[in-house]
Amino acid sequence: MSLPSIDFSTRRLGPEVAFGAYHDLYATGADVARVGDAFHAEVRAYRFDRMILFNRHLNGLAHSRNPTRVRRDAFDHITLHLLVTGEMLAGPPGYERRMRPGEILVLDSSLPQQSRSYGVNVISTPVARDLIEPLVPNIRTFHGAILPESVGGLVCDFLISLTRRSSVVESDVAARSSSVVGTLLACALRGQAPPVDAIVWAGTHDLREDLARRRQAEAFIEANLGDRDLSADSVAAGVAVSRSILYRSFAPDGGVARFVRQRRLERIRQMLRRQGETRSIATLAYAYGFASEHHFNRSFRTAFGQPPGQFRAGLNRRRIEARGHGEAAATLADWLCELA
Repeated sequence: MSLPSIDFSTRRLGPEVAFGAYHDLYATGADVARVGDAFHAEVRAYRFDRMILFNRHLNGLAHSRNPTRVRRDAFDHITLHLLVTGEMLAGPPGYERRMRPGEILVLDSSLPQQSRSYGVNVISTPVARDLIEPLVPNIRTFHGAILPESVGGLVCDFLISLTRRSSVVESDVAARSSSVVGTLLACALRGQAPPVDAIVWAGTHDLREDLARRRQAEAFIEANLGDRDLSADSVAAGVAVSRSILYRSFAPDGGVARFVRQRRLERIRQMLRRQGETRSIATLAYAYGFASEHHFNRSFRTAFGQPPGQFRAGLNRRRIEARGHGEAAATLADWLCELA
């Protein structure tokens, strides 16, 4: 059984409509603009389980996701960009870096980003966050990281092989491929320092030891988000550290309780993104440890700028709007929205 796929090429379109067609295709994922006169784009995309695989040939294109767009879309996946050939300048706004062929750029879709592409063949792979974060709890701090081939070589080889075989890959392989990407990325990032020192550590304690404790604590929290009794005391007991060490590790997040609340909100937001998720907002709130629907609604609005019901309705509305841009755009919109 073949994988769901999208095939797009501006070479089959007239120059007067080519860019508009590409703009419509990506209307759900990014703002796009032409850079230079020789624009063209070819896109082949495959839908895997919890992952999308894009093989793109682009020239004269800029993609961007500014803070307003990030808040509106509320995407929450991790994307890997493997540059095969060409020239690509990409990363967080103001921190773009020029990539070399064979390098992999790691981007968090919940954070602003932009890129410019000239004569590139790039393999882009959005992967569900929950397949990566348990293995790399601090994955957000790697937003904008560029992995050289000496570090990300196994990821590179797998993505290239998967791209070549996507049209004939067997269903059981397709079902496991996203987990393999997550595992290989975790191996590549092991021992690597984030590109920006996003965590402020107090005192002169050993950074590596505290980072290990932090990862253990985050893993424990993720596994127990639905427990209403989850607290700093239970986390400290669960990972066998003192409260003072735990508080010090989570000081940049405003403390353990605030971190737990934020992760619960993000997990529920992931659930609301899924088209097949039919549980009520109240049911989801209680399932992930909130004591009342009112408290959850207020917390969600504070965190994401709108109440959960409006967020869910907005996603459904954008899915409908995407259908007005054509079948391929509607399909891609569904894929991205469901990549929770």
